[in-house]
Amino acid sequence: MPAMRGFWWAVRDRFGSVPGIAAQVPLLRLSRGTNLSLLPLLRQVPVSGSLDTRGARDNGVFGGLWQRPFLFLNLSYFLVFSNISLFYLYPLALEGMGATPEMIGWVMGFFSVATVLTRPLMGKLVGSKGESPVMWMGIIVVLLATIGYVFLQSVSLPLFLVRLVHGVGYSAFISGSFSLVARAVPPEKQGEAYGMVGASIMGAGALAPPVGEILIRHGGFALLYWTAGACALAACLTVLLGGLKPAPGARRQMGQKVRYMPLLKDLSFLFLMLSTLLFANCQSTLVNFLALISAREGVGAGRFFFVTFCVAILALLTMGKVMDRFGKRLFLKLAYPLFALGLFLIPGLVGSWPYLLPALLCGAGMGLLFPAHNALAAGYGTREQKPAAMSFFTSVYDTGFITGAVFSGWIAQVGNLDGLFMVTGSIAVGGLLIVVFSPLTEPGVDPAD
Repeated sequence: MPAMRGFWWAVRDRFGSVPGIAAQVPLLRLSRGTNLSLLPLLRQVPVSGSLDTRGARDNGVFGGLWQRPFLFLNLSYFLVFSNISLFYLYPLALEGMGATPEMIGWVMGFFSVATVLTRPLMGKLVGSKGESPVMWMGIIVVLLATIGYVFLQSVSLPLFLVRLVHGVGYSAFISGSFSLVARAVPPEKQGEAYGMVGASIMGAGALAPPVGEILIRHGGFALLYWTAGACALAACLTVLLGGLKPAPGARRQMGQKVRYMPLLKDLSFLFLMLSTLLFANCQSTLVNFLALISAREGVGAGRFFFVTFCVAILALLTMGKVMDRFGKRLFLKLAYPLFALGLFLIPGLVGSWPYLLPALLCGAGMGLLFPAHNALAAGYGTREQKPAAMSFFTSVYDTGFITGAVFSGWIAQVGNLDGLFMVTGSIAVGGLLIVVFSPLTEPGVDPAD
């Protein structure tokens, strides 16, 4: 209990509750066990434009999800992920440079390698500098890396360096923004909050690729890169206008030692991480190689991405509260078959109007699997272990995007694109088997239920 009281006082020193800033960002690290009995002790301290809860003993006090800072942070997610999603079409540029499918996989996966390897460093930067400066740094680095693509004409060392820098910037933005997420939303709103942030991300995935295809047709890849840079610049302005300023006092809390061993001894948590790895691998394969199989069939990938992510957004915005009520593990069981079937159907249907069926199935699967995995991971560990749980989870998720690019590129090189999506669908079936037959349980829920 003394450690818990110290945690709450550190949070109180870091933030001050601001009328109208009820929720800056969705929660990734709070547990369901937040002590809501402390709510009557809260006092309002109006500190304009900053996340300041000096009177808050409970870091779940920011319950409203439709206030200006939270909405602006979600807008920054949308803009940064628009930058990232425009590069879903980058395999087409690489193919024009003469890259093989295997090399395309390495180039696309190098971005995720950078995010995984720099995650511990970014966590330390957030602890020493605060969330907002790290977010700013990340967005600026993303902007500079995006401009660098304009000058690349071949698959060589400079291209890999640009991908590396791009990934570092993205990692910094995610680390800073997710730190705010972890402090802002109470446990009873986690499903809804995950849905909103997921909708911002998926919205970018739905709109950016079709817009990118239009840009390529009218101005070539250079116009695509400049538009992606404009998204990064707009994200800078959004963070500024949202009033997401760093507040003093966070260093004591963020400097606490993070322990991973208790989590690594939890068999249920390890199986959840394995499921997360398989899901991310499948998702990465879809976004990195759909453009190639669509181009082979003489159609654009934009229409598929648009339908898929629109369906995912609908699921994210409507099913979050339902997940909170009926359990996230149940939705993993329901979503994996949808996702797997959609992947199996892509090779045969992507080139004609029935592409709508796999697009709908993949969208529904991703829209349910994404928040369910996040919310389950957030439920593991004690209060002090939440940063470790979510850091480990996001690293595993990013690792899945590496394997989904590199391993899938190798499969496409050895075999073909049709075989790649057959293998990827089988991996999704493997995720279903883990959820059904492994000792994976939902924290706080009786396994017998």
